[in-house]
Amino acid sequence: MSTFKFADVPSNDSVASLVTFLVSAWFVAAGGAMLAEPTIESLSRAIQARTPVVTVRQLSVSDVVQPDARFTIHVVAQRAAKVS
Repeated sequence: MSTFKFADVPSNDSVASLVTFLVSAWFVAAGGAMLAEPTIESLSRAIQARTPVVTVRQLSVSDVVQPDARFTIHVVAQRAAKVS
C-alpha cells in the first residue's frame, strides 16, 4: 500500500465556529464604528462654523426655462421579404 498520508481536513464544527467568529468580529467592528461616528448635530455645527451663510432661491415651476422647440423623430424602414 501507499505510504502517502492525507492532511487533516478541518471538521464542520471548526469551520462553522470560525465563520461565526469572523461574522461576530465584523459586527463588533461595525458597531464600534457606528458608536464612534460623530452625531449629525455636531457635524452640522462644525459645518456651520466653517461655511458662510448662503441663501438659495428656489425656482417655481413657471421660472423653469422650457425649450423653444419640440423635436420628433420618425424612423422609417422597410421590412425584409419573408424567406420560405
